[in-house]
Amino acid sequence: MTVRDSVSALLVAAAFVSSWNAVAVAGIQPVDLLLAGAFALSALYLAGGEIPWVPGWARAGTACVLVVIVTHVLFPMGEAYMSRRFIYVPFFVTPGAQGAVENGAVRGLKWLLAALLLPVLVAETARGKPEVLSRIANAWLAGIGVSALVAVTDLLDITSINLALIVLGGASERQAGLALHPNHLGLAVALAVPLAIRLTLRSRVKGVLVLLILGAGAIVSGSRQGQAAFALATIATLAWTARALRIVPVLMLALGISVTAIIGLRPDLVAKTESFFRFGSASRSVMQSNEERSALAEQAISDFSQRPLDGIGLEVIAQAHNIYLQLVASGGLILAAGILYYFAGVLAAGYAERNSPDPLGACLMITVLVWLAAGAFGNQLTDRYLYFPVAVLAGLELSRVRAARHARQVRLASRPISVNA
Repeated sequence: MTVRDSVSALLVAAAFVSSWNAVAVAGIQPVDLLLAGAFALSALYLAGGEIPWVPGWARAGTACVLVVIVTHVLFPMGEAYMSRRFIYVPFFVTPGAQGAVENGAVRGLKWLLAALLLPVLVAETARGKPEVLSRIANAWLAGIGVSALVAVTDLLDITSINLALIVLGGASERQAGLALHPNHLGLAVALAVPLAIRLTLRSRVKGVLVLLILGAGAIVSGSRQGQAAFALATIATLAWTARALRIVPVLMLALGISVTAIIGLRPDLVAKTESFFRFGSASRSVMQSNEERSALAEQAISDFSQRPLDGIGLEVIAQAHNIYLQLVASGGLILAAGILYYFAGVLAAGYAERNSPDPLGACLMITVLVWLAAGAFGNQLTDRYLYFPVAVLAGLELSRVRAARHARQVRLASRPISVNA
């Protein structure tokens, strides 16, 4: 096994565990250790070689993040304002994490590890080995599926894994699987839907089984954002990949059988459906959630008004329950412009793969689109697992760039040489 093969294996393993953000020791997640190993090993074949390829959209986004970091190191926001801000105390927290606020510069640099270095490393590692990209995508899907399965088995009292990982702020039927919060699980399973539908094109049985598990995860998470995103991802992928429409009858039949079997085994779950489908609910927890989201949005707007150009600092990058408000609140117009350009480039990389025989690029483009749409109702922007689809798209873009470059070289070499008399 070569060093590059070892890095590939570490990246596949990292993708598999990346969505398990409740699994951590002293704040360090398995994905952190695996990526650290991959980055360290990659230096052995990147050092002394050609300069790694970095897509333009990644350079622009990185530059804006760095500008915001530097401006706030030099000119930090005043403590008087920061101490008056409304801060949401999470319902689900990890042991010992209450009240922890990470330094903005540290948080920004960690974000860049996922948003910049991960795509570059995946693209460089997959040079000449496009199958690595598919393995990473499949491992990412599998890891999310495992988390969803844990959520289901926890609900059915077969296991109690999540209770050992997080501290609940009160009684709740909502499940988080191996994620830190039910909302994290809800979004993760929604983003995995396009890849699950891609799997049905190769193995209908495996694909339908994974879709059922992901769907169950979305339901038991009780996440309104996740459930809406799940529906959006399913509709968008089926509309884009017409061949996948053939699975709909099989999926509906399997869904009916599964629901009937679960109700037969656990009829008491019927009384708990209000905990899982919370759209339009007037329960106290839902009303409180709505009020907190509104207060967080107002706070983000106030933050932006204080420093419209560069925001009040990356300490608040995950505090508004709306990624667009989080961008302008934490980094102002500078950060918002850079990150929107970043995602425009990511989507363009996926769209360029629309005619590929393998719909991997198109499916990941839909994944990113669903993430951006759901982002209007959630705060997940810097989580490492979100950037594995981006990294695979970067790898596909590099493959396409190299193929186009090679084609140009062939055309130039085949031109007849004219000799002037």
